[in-house]
Amino acid sequence: MRFGDRLLLHLVPNVGAAWLRLARATMRLRWEGKDTALPDDGGPVIYAFWHCQLAMMPWVQLRPPSVIPISQSQDGEWTARLFGRLQVEAVRGSSSRGGVTALRGLVKAARSGKDLAITPDGPRGPARVVQPGAIWLARLTGRPLLPVAFAARPAIRVGSWDRILVPVPLSRGVFEYGDPLWVPRDADEEACAGACSQLAERLDEVTQRAQQRLLIR
Repeated sequence: MRFGDRLLLHLVPNVGAAWLRLARATMRLRWEGKDTALPDDGGPVIYAFWHCQLAMMPWVQLRPPSVIPISQSQDGEWTARLFGRLQVEAVRGSSSRGGVTALRGLVKAARSGKDLAITPDGPRGPARVVQPGAIWLARLTGRPLLPVAFAARPAIRVGSWDRILVPVPLSRGVFEYGDPLWVPRDADEEACAGACSQLAERLDEVTQRAQQRLLIR
């Protein structure tokens, strides 16, 4: 790796983490629906949110710790280091590379009692289209997918494929939690496809509710 690349790999996660900490510390943040979000059995959940809301994921959890899959690409390395500075545990791998390894790591984490966090449309999109991996994870672990959305005003939209949302200091923000989605362990292909559609609908619903709350002073 060239010196310039190594320097960026050191600077970008540090600067990104510092920005997010500042935004979080100065943000007027609300959690809506959290009282009914966690399952009655006290077991782990799988937080599911659109990739464009990834920046604030470290604060989505209602109880630590949570584990997130991050791709093995160079961008993924920056993200893993950034989240590491925010005390988020990562397993490396995605649908395009290292997916089986990542899936095994997530299943192991859930069985040890840790909550998981995933972006069903990541790591490359299409944006707001649920990929089967999220449903497979819920089926293998036997744990519910918890739809959640984050919205903030004002905020920056980065010009990536997902137009990721980055809050700014002194903004207002809200986490909106929806109804958990359980996927039976014996779900067949048709049932899994239906679960993909249900999860997409619920994610769009909580995203819309979160945005609407910011319109109310």
